[in-house]
Amino acid sequence: MLSCLETSYAFSRTFNSRNLEFYWCPLWCHTLFVLVENVPNLIVASQFPLWFVKQNDQLEGADDGDDPEEVDERAVQGEEDVAAGIQVTGADDGDGPEEVEERTVQGEEDAAAGIQVLSNNEEEGDHEPDLLEVGDISFASTVPEKNAESVLVDFTIVRLTAVPQPEKSRYGGWRITARSPCLLVEVKRFVSRSLKGDELDAEIRSHINEARGDLVVQAGHFFIQDKSEDSIMAIAAAGPYWSGTTIHRGDVGHIMDLISSSDPTYRPPGERLTKRKAKWNKILRLDGASSSVASEARLRTILKKMKEMENPKTDAK
Repeated sequence: MLSCLETSYAFSRTFNSRNLEFYWCPLWCHTLFVLVENVPNLIVASQFPLWFVKQNDQLEGADDGDDPEEVDERAVQGEEDVAAGIQVTGADDGDGPEEVEERTVQGEEDAAAGIQVLSNNEEEGDHEPDLLEVGDISFASTVPEKNAESVLVDFTIVRLTAVPQPEKSRYGGWRITARSPCLLVEVKRFVSRSLKGDELDAEIRSHINEARGDLVVQAGHFFIQDKSEDSIMAIAAAGPYWSGTTIHRGDVGHIMDLISSSDPTYRPPGERLTKRKAKWNKILRLDGASSSVASEARLRTILKKMKEMENPKTDAK
């Protein structure tokens, strides 16, 4: 019933008058969630990032990019100031007593009204909600990578490997030790709703081919990011119509070569790369009168393959 409503909503000329891709996301999100709902370590992630960092990219320090003489000059000046007993002023130094008192009164009024007040030395993003317990917080360093090469996948089914922990207050007693994307899903908007017959079929095929092209690039990023993986399943969709395949590392060698060529440290392979293509299966419709049974069977086959996958980074099964 729910999938019927989601399909009707996306086809609606009233609510999807611009025929946008977005309105097909609920149908595919629901389909994927139902597919893995009984497998506890398979999750559905939307807008999943696949990225890698160029080899010569390093995280910059505070003085990176400055002239060495300017850095030395600032250091010498700081030592002279300390020797002379000069105090380096902070953000609030020099405020008049009336300004300080005004801020204090305002702070007390905000606190009485239940408004959270941030000090001048705190960033708003540093505050965790009161309901978040200490055991749920990860204190690992999360420094954003500089100039990462990335793509976003509409939906990804990810296989998680976890081990139980004696400390039950931390993430419910589980710690994730590995993650492995199993399935990439790229959804394109449906074709013009006025088309019929062969023209309709041709446009659907064209939109699915566009999704296939995006998935090949996404798979290239995935294989560069994770050198231990040799294959990944993929679904290319246009509205409710879809086609699937398994993309192997050898199928996207030329794409990986093009992506990596932007890295100054990259050295192209000695042998010439052959342009292999993944073999996509027949286009089906999720809820079609003549193809829904075949579509469900194909999805069950995909699920079976995902359940049989072993994570090469661990011995866990």
